Amino acid sequence: MAITVVLLALQLAVVAAGKCNTGFSVVAPEVAVPGKTTAVLVTLHGRVGDDLLDPLNVTVRLETQDANNDVKLLTTASQMITGYGIIPLKIPSSPASHCTLHTSVGCLGNDECTAKSHSVIRLLGPVRDVIVRPARHHYRPGETITFWILALDHDLRLVREEIAYVALSDPAGTKVALWEQLSLDDGVRKLSAVLAAGARSGTWRIEASCGGSSARVDISVGASLRSTTPATPAAEQHYVELKFADSMRRRYKPGLPFVGK
Repeated sequence: MAITVVLLALQLAVVAAGKCNTGFSVVAPEVAVPGKTTAVLVTLHGRVGDDLLDPLNVTVRLETQDANNDVKLLTTASQMITGYGIIPLKIPSSPASHCTLHTSVGCLGNDECTAKSHSVIRLLGPVRDVIVRPARHHYRPGETITFWILALDHDLRLVREEIAYVALSDPAGTKVALWEQLSLDDGVRKLSAVLAAGARSGTWRIEASCGGSSARVDISVGASLRSTTPATPAAEQHYVELKFADSMRRRYKPGLPFVGK
């Protein structure tokens, strides 16, 4: 089940058509996921005498700019609208982090009766969450730090075709272990690093980034530190992928613990 937070931006514009002034509003997402389909809501306002507005052609164009500031058209869609309409828009893959949505409304048979609105959409990376789980949060110098890393896409499925960057830093910020091209083809990766006998005491940090998302976990290192909780055996490390029916979606609130079968 995809859990997507949709932020919407409202754009207003005016179409001048002969003796009438016709306004229109555009509700578009502020964020979008490449490869997914989003929607643009266009509402026409105003009347001609006592009659409803004639259908108008509405065109949406999604554009971006490359490093040379050259405009590139990502996708476009058109629809005849009377009153209001929802235009589906498939978001293609793009290396850009932002794109511009252009919405044009024109009266039929009159090229001068047009109006446009513009809004910026931020493109998300392919990874929704990076999860780092250490076996313990307390270590002594000379021990081996063990942890697991996985990445989830926007459908909460394991990411398997991305490269992750992982670093282990000491309290001074020095990276003592580095995994720069870590393949996640196996889904969950187990990593480990041996602490030197003279390792600095204090808070160490595990940082991981993948597909536009990142995570970090702090662990404590010290000769006098003792963990009150034992290390979790690998056999007890669980990842559960939950799939819900339509009836279940109304009773499940993201962010709260899920209890059920």
